[in-house]
Amino acid sequence: MKAGDRAVAEAELRVARERLLLASQFAAWREHTLGIVASPRGLGAAMLAGFLAGGVMRRRPPKPEAAPVKKGFLAVLTGLALSALRWRYGNPWAAVPDLLGWAGRFGSGRRPAAPAVYRPPAKR
Repeated sequence: MKAGDRAVAEAELRVARERLLLASQFAAWREHTLGIVASPRGLGAAMLAGFLAGGVMRRRPPKPEAAPVKKGFLAVLTGLALSALRWRYGNPWAAVPDLLGWAGRFGSGRRPAAPAVYRPPAKR
């Protein structure tokens, strides 16, 4: 056998081994994927996706126009206050620490206590 024929035979064996390895890896991946999809969690996720897709695609009859809602002065004032808080802080809940600090300073009518400073006793 010539050296070139031997190299070709070795290359063919390598290709055959790689094909077998690829086929076994694909079979293992397929079993793993089927195990995930057929598991209770996978079936539940598929069922949930079906319900969501069905709810989105279902045609609903148009709702009748509701009577206009009359808002009082307090509701309008609250809406304006929340809009101002969103504009300033991005989220009304982010303003809570600042509002509590403001209420603590000015709500009681007293100034916060001055910090304690150590003063050495005067010499006689």
